Amino acid sequence: MSITTVCIIGNGDMGLRLQELLSKGDFRIMTSRLEEDYAEQASSADLVLEVAPEEMALKMEVLKDCDTRCRKETVLATTTANSWVTKLAAATGRPEKVIGLNFTKNPFEEKYLVQIVKGLQTSDDTVQASKEFLEKAGVSVARLEETPGFILDRVIASVVNEAAVMYSAKLATIEDIDRMMKVCVNWPMGPFEFADSIGIDRIVETLDSLSQQLGPKYLPCFLLRKMVHAGWLGKKTGRGFYNYAK
Repeated sequence: MSITTVCIIGNGDMGLRLQELLSKGDFRIMTSRLEEDYAEQASSADLVLEVAPEEMALKMEVLKDCDTRCRKETVLATTTANSWVTKLAAATGRPEKVIGLNFTKNPFEEKYLVQIVKGLQTSDDTVQASKEFLEKAGVSVARLEETPGFILDRVIASVVNEAAVMYSAKLATIEDIDRMMKVCVNWPMGPFEFADSIGIDRIVETLDSLSQQLGPKYLPCFLLRKMVHAGWLGKKTGRGFYNYAK
């Protein structure tokens, strides 16, 4: 199928940013807030893109409402950063048409990459149609099977955790570990700078989720937990691995 009409459902800035991003393609873009009759607005869309807050019950309600009102060909997409695609799909009558489209912005360039997340029952046709739609809007894509942490969060959290382990063991300073990654791997930030930008609490949450689902190798370094307990969460609190309150 070809996607030409999109309905973005949700409140806040994310919906507006995605509307602007997708308008670069030759699509008809509609938007609806959660307190409006969003299912009626979505009924004529080829793809419904929910950007509701990260609450399973709320996202499930949105997709179920749209499932009852949309054409059987319509793709229902969730932007969740959690591994909920299969569970959300099971609440609809079209699990083969439910897909995860996790939009991630490069903070150093005005570019987005979308992790296309295939649930257990998502069809190959749904994946291909979503890929073609995003590429028409000039968005880079990465396709993956549903997994905790997807690609980006899993890699970044693991690297930050290992860097914290090395620093805790006094193998090297924070500055030298960051410098090594920037100079030798060409990262725009070192792992500690990334952690401070993302939020130490978010890193620990990701690692806790990964360790619960994938095993103890993802357990957070104790230093990271201590920093969360102390309120040293990074830039947003003025103190993380670096001091921003100077």
